[in-house]
Formats: sequence, C-alpha cells, structure tokens
Amino acid sequence: MILFLPPAPHTGAFFDTVRQSLQGVDTKAVTYPGYGDEPKTAASISAYAAHSLQNKDAILVGFHTGCLVALEMAKQSSQLGRLILVDVPYFDEQTKREYASGLDPENSAHDAFRAAFSYDLDTVLKTTQHEVICIATDSSLYEPTVKASTLIPDCRLIKRRDIGKPAFENAAMADLIRVLAT
Repeated sequence: MILFLPPAPHTGAFFDTVRQSLQGVDTKAVTYPGYGDEPKTAASISAYAAHSLQNKDAILVGFHTGCLVALEMAKQSSQLGRLILVDVPYFDEQTKREYASGLDPENSAHDAFRAAFSYDLDTVLKTTQHEVICIATDSSLYEPTVKASTLIPDCRLIKRRDIGKPAFENAAMADLIRVLAT
C-alpha cells in the first residue's frame, strides 16, 4: 500500500489526482490533526507521524511537509516500507527563522508550518535507517532536496526537472511513483 503524506496546510485530498492515476494500486492519503475534519491535537511533526502510524507496512510518499512526517514515522516504527520524499523542505536555520517569523501565531492553518520549522531535520536525515528515495522536481525545493539527499545514508536521488507544478497532477509523477512503489 502507498500512503501519501500531504504538504501543509493541505488535507489528503491534495493527492486525489495522482491516486486516480494509480488505479489498481492500493493507496491512501492522510489528513493531519487540525486539518479537514480531523480533530485538532498538539501541532508537531511527531504528533502528525503518530497519527499516521496506523498504516503499517506502507510505502510512504511525502511531499514538502509530508517528507518530514514520513521521516518521523520511520523514526517511530521499523515496520514501514521505503520512503519516497518529493521536494524536501531542507532549509538552513536562518531561512527557517525568516519563514517562521512571517507566520501568524493566531492562524491555526499555520500550525504545521511552525511544526516543520522547529523540527530537527538534520538529525533525522543523518540517522534514518529506512530505504529512502528523494525526488527533486522543477520547484523552489529542487536544491534543498538535493542537499537533503546527501545527508541520508544510501539515499537514491532522482532529479526530475521535467516534473513541475502541480507535481502530483503530472502524469510523469504518477508513472514514477508506480515504478518506485513496486
């Protein structure tokens, strides 16, 4: 089964198009607590991962914030399949502080962004024990994804400048996910 992990502030519906393109493949998409119809809980990457861990043995496909959730799920459980991380939001500390300072503390839609900017991604990237494939698409996260991939032990990096926005509505992405998930 492929489990899709969305970027903030989206719900699992973000992946409806790619999931339709993967007919015949068992897929599911997560919605994090506090988004869509999910009850709100503490906003943290760890909490989002724990919420999503009900799906054991899944191949995880994370996009942007979903990459962090996938890595944290792998940290919390060894019973998961490979991780496919698309456009990893790997930023230096100054960039994270700048982005975080622009968030409205009263806007709960920004909770996942605050959680992402406070997450210790460096440590998790360097210590992951799972098979990881990083996909860098033609986006502002191309270079951050390439950098993140160098920190992950035995990471396979796939550079796909032919896949642009919206990446998960692109037939090439569906084809790539289908191949990587088998």
